[in-house]
Parts: sequence; C-alpha cells; structure tokens
Amino acid sequence: MTHNDLKRTITQALDEMKKEQGDTFDLKEINLAELERRTGISRAKLRRLKSQGFVFKEHGRKGLKAKKTVLTGYEETINTFLSKGVSNSNVLYDYIKGEGYTGGLTTLKEYISSHKHLLPPKRQIVSSQGNRGRRYKTNPGEAYQMDWGFVNVDNGSGGEYRAACFAMVCHHCGKRFIEFFPNARQESLFIGMLHGFEYMGVPEYVLTDNMKSVVIGRDEDRHPIWQKDYEVFMDAVGFKTKLCKPRHPFTKGKVERLVRFVKTNFLAYRTFNASSSLIRVLAKSSITRTSGETYRRFNRGISICFISEINSNIRQYMVLWSFLHASEASALAM
Repeated sequence: MTHNDLKRTITQALDEMKKEQGDTFDLKEINLAELERRTGISRAKLRRLKSQGFVFKEHGRKGLKAKKTVLTGYEETINTFLSKGVSNSNVLYDYIKGEGYTGGLTTLKEYISSHKHLLPPKRQIVSSQGNRGRRYKTNPGEAYQMDWGFVNVDNGSGGEYRAACFAMVCHHCGKRFIEFFPNARQESLFIGMLHGFEYMGVPEYVLTDNMKSVVIGRDEDRHPIWQKDYEVFMDAVGFKTKLCKPRHPFTKGKVERLVRFVKTNFLAYRTFNASSSLIRVLAKSSITRTSGETYRRFNRGISICFISEINSNIRQYMVLWSFLHASEASALAM
C-alpha cells in the first residue's frame, strides 16, 4: 500500500466513524480495534499514527541520493555520447561494460532518461502530417528495399571522414546487407547491389528512391525513364525496380530503420581505418522486441563490407559486364 493509499483509506474510515458517533467522536480516544477491522491495517501501525495525531508525513530519507553509485566514474563518458545524440542504451552499456562497469542495464536506462536534456534538439514539425503510410506484405524473394545513408566514421586518430552506406533488406524476412563506400556514385551502387544479390539472392523487384543513378525523369504518362546504364544492368541481372513516391520514406521503412541502426548503434563508438583497401566484417546482430522492451539478439545475419578505394575504370567494366551478359541471354533465348 502506497503512502497516498494509506492516507486515503484511514481518512475514509475516520470519516465514517465520525458520522456514526456524531458529537461523541474523539480522535484521541479512537477505537484502534474497530479501525483495524475497517482498514485492514495492523494495530501497531495505527497506534504509531495515532501518537502522531494521524498526521501523514513523508519518509525522512525521501529524495536523498547516494553520493557514490555504480555509475560513478562513467557519467562523463555517458554524457559525451548523449551530447553527440547517441542515446541507445545497448550501445552505451556495451561500451562502459568494456570499461569495467558492473551494474545493470536498467540503472543505465534510468540515467539516460533523467539526462535527456543533454541530447541535441530534434527538428520540430510545425504541423502534424498524420499517418501517411500503410503496412503491406510481400512473398519470400519478392521485394528488397534499397537506400543510401551518409555517415561520419571515426578513423581512430581523433578525426572523422564521410562515408556512404549502402543498405539493402528483404521486405519479407528482414535479412540485411550493408556496404560502405567513399561515395554514392553509380559504380558504387552496382557493386553494392551485386554483393547484396550474391548474399541474399536476386528478387523480383527492388524498391528504392528516385535517385539520379536509377531514374532520370518521367514521360508524359508519368512512367519512369531509367538511366541508360542502370536499365542495362537491371535487364542483365534479371530484376525490376519500383520507385517510392517523392518525400514518402514510409514506403521503405525497413531499410530506413536499418540506416538509422548503422548511424546510432553500429558506428556509435567503433573506429575504421580509411587507408585499408578492403575490410570485410561478418557480424550477426538483430533487434527484436518483446513486451515493449528492445533487446539485441545474435541470431540473424548482417553482411558488412567497407571499401575505401575504387578503381577509376570500374564504371566501364560494369557497363561492359552488363552488355556481355545481356548478349549471352539473348543468344540463349534464340
């Protein structure tokens, strides 16, 4: 029974006894046995309250906090992450645990909740736009979602460099592929898509934005006009492309969330050296929700690559590769 419930219960019982006894009611001569029967509170506790005149006081140590807690010594590290916009409790927990933290995740979550003022301000929407998205389902191997995301990567020597993150996710099962490039040019897109298809298979169609490396405009009937090299590449590999409505990211929310995972979780405190020609990392990680809480589970694969150098002739090679395979496909069909 909480403090407010205790006060409410005793006050109601005293009011009832006062109405029944009338002018003969005396708080100092209250029958504790009858009050115990009405409230269900022990007589010892009622006797203590009676000695205080039934005045309900707060606990003497309410509001006091220990000078030293299990988080002592890690506040500055956590505050640094919060000031950079990293508020993911799992990321912070993994980091400070490596620094020697012996407490639990709940303590860290409570600290983050009480220090949200350290987070950078978010963009404010002037007026609510309402729900503009609808859930939809696809069959296995039917659709992939594809997108670019630009991230700042720590090089381990106190500096940062800009990298383009290519992300692809299966809309049906959630299988994911991530690859990092120094830019988001079309040759980088082709390499990322080929590696993604090698890892997950070729779908019926890919859902993506209206990027210039994919589509260059619309015809009179509002049908997409594909970029020439991309159209040849698409026909050679054997998949179709569907475009999202402009300024409508809800259509491919799975890959948008994957890019956010990379920015706020995967790259939160990791460092990568940009001088290496190819770093390939295979990681197993996923986010699942149970009873409203977010946990990390090591049960679903994510293939992660990092490429810092690309041959200047790769574009010509990819176009030539597409034309050769298109010719072979035409010959087989005949």
